[in-house]
Amino acid sequence: MDSLRPKLVTVDKRNYRFPDNSAWTQYRNVSGNYEEDQSEPIYDSEEECDESNIEIVAHSGGRFMHTFHVPRTFFAYIIGSKGATKKRLEVETKTNIHVPKMGQEGDIVILGTSRRSIISARNRIDLLVESSRKKVQFTHFLSIPLTDKNIIDAFREFKNDVIHKTGKGARRVNEKIFQNEERLHLTLDVLKLMDENERQAAAKKLIDCKKDIIDPFLKDNGPINLVIKGIEIMNDDSSEVKILYAKVVDSENVFQTLADNIVKYFVKDGLINPKYNCVKLHMTIMNTKFALKDDKESVKGDWGTFDATNIMKIHKDTYFGGVKLSTIHLSQRNTRNEFGYYKDTAKIDV
Repeated sequence: MDSLRPKLVTVDKRNYRFPDNSAWTQYRNVSGNYEEDQSEPIYDSEEECDESNIEIVAHSGGRFMHTFHVPRTFFAYIIGSKGATKKRLEVETKTNIHVPKMGQEGDIVILGTSRRSIISARNRIDLLVESSRKKVQFTHFLSIPLTDKNIIDAFREFKNDVIHKTGKGARRVNEKIFQNEERLHLTLDVLKLMDENERQAAAKKLIDCKKDIIDPFLKDNGPINLVIKGIEIMNDDSSEVKILYAKVVDSENVFQTLADNIVKYFVKDGLINPKYNCVKLHMTIMNTKFALKDDKESVKGDWGTFDATNIMKIHKDTYFGGVKLSTIHLSQRNTRNEFGYYKDTAKIDV
């Protein structure tokens, strides 16, 4: 990493900078276990951080106190093996840090003799939590359901043709690797929401996004009609495919612009950590991950591949239908509602 342009990280609306890329790699061997070795991320000085939303109050004995919420998932990382991380933080920042014990509810409390020492401890805990968050699975995603009848009917025709004609006999092409028709959707981006506080914050952000981003955009550009046509793969070799998806026709980049603006709105508050510069518009229709539970040949972490060579030739321009953009969901991963789609933590009509 260029030391003159370190990575900026937003935590709780405050900006931090990492002068060393190792800050994001030290956790590659860390699990959420109290007995695991857990080292802290490298962090920059507090001078780079916005302290305006850190509330510090007077406490007994001439000390100061700061209380703040952290999802329970990250307590183990703050405590460290046999309490080593917490002890080191306390010694180096000259504070006392109280973390709720296993089975207890509550927030983290920092006590110190100066405001600066408390701010230092808070900033270091924030960065430690943010680094640890990279190791957990995403829990939610912003989705646009594509479950209108015309799209489902076209998907069924595609699936039937692939199984019985186009993909018949091709390696690992079978019904198990197809998306469920009730779950067809576009994903804008993914989120890691570890407790009810974070879920409520993301739900509020979606509602605010409608007011601040989506409504003004649609007022200027009019309703958006999503057209799904053609297929593509996530890699370069059509004989070794993990994911095959249907494309969104967006010749004037109107929907692409809106999707990017929505994601940026969430990024601003640290609710999304994007992997790419823009949203990858796609409707997944085949994915080897879908068959992972029943595939004894799959190795943990490796979904395997299938041969989509002939499928790509025959269906490169297949039309899957169109639908007006009308709703956006904050969907819960690995759930199912009464209609077969993902349960939503929040949703908006547009």
